[in-house]
Amino acid sequence: MIEGSTSIRGYDTPSAYPQLMAWFDGPLLGFDLETTGIDTTRDLPVQAALVWTTADRVVRADTWIVDPGRDIPAEAIAIHGITSERARAEGCSLGEAALRIHSAIRQAAARGIPVVAMNASFDVTIAEALFASFGLPALAWHALLDPLVMDRHVDRYRKGKRRLDALCAHYRIQLQQAHDARADAEAAVALTRCIGLRYRECGDVHPELLTVRQAVWHEQWASEYDAWSRSEGLSGLEPDEFSWPCRRPPVLGPSVMTPELELARRRHPTLSFRHLSARSVA
Repeated sequence: MIEGSTSIRGYDTPSAYPQLMAWFDGPLLGFDLETTGIDTTRDLPVQAALVWTTADRVVRADTWIVDPGRDIPAEAIAIHGITSERARAEGCSLGEAALRIHSAIRQAAARGIPVVAMNASFDVTIAEALFASFGLPALAWHALLDPLVMDRHVDRYRKGKRRLDALCAHYRIQLQQAHDARADAEAAVALTRCIGLRYRECGDVHPELLTVRQAVWHEQWASEYDAWSRSEGLSGLEPDEFSWPCRRPPVLGPSVMTPELELARRRHPTLSFRHLSARSVA
């Protein structure tokens, strides 16, 4: 490991996040996906949100519909309301979505802004699979804050559900419209700030170190939950569900510029993109 760095999942990450103030009082980037389903091995985004915030306001919110290139199942439509017809009519391509998300996460890292994602192992795994399918290099996610993981750790014996709506009710955070990517991202950011302010073992820790600790906390929770489930005759967790933030090792390979990505670059010339090495970046 290099001096002055932290490490998660085997990657050395330079400390690019100087903590001149408590992180919960600083800028945060909320990230959320709505998808075709809950299977991280095959499902795809239908809506994405990237919400740039300061301590007291939303500075910029980028939300868009994505065309997954296939029919959206009725069960998913019942949750987020995005139909196949709407996705085809309004949605950007998967390649454009991959590039826009990849660029924003890298920009946040370069500016020292932690990323917030509720139940991050789902969104990050979906995103990494999307990046890999278009030849974009894996991201390191070395300043990632997940209110679900933190809440499970700091208040582990509290009964009740821990979905986004339940956590918002518990912490008295307003959730404008559940399962809308922007609303969910804004609520996740507010939850994360609240947890950081309330619990010093989260709020007093540098975002990079907190990211590493969350990986440990998630694995501890997963082990305990899996053991309890099996003792009750339930199936337990899948092996990849013990890992956080990415359930499977990212595919590390040389980046390639496909025609779809080139089109996305022309449509969005301000996006940051360059050919990078096979090592994990941002």
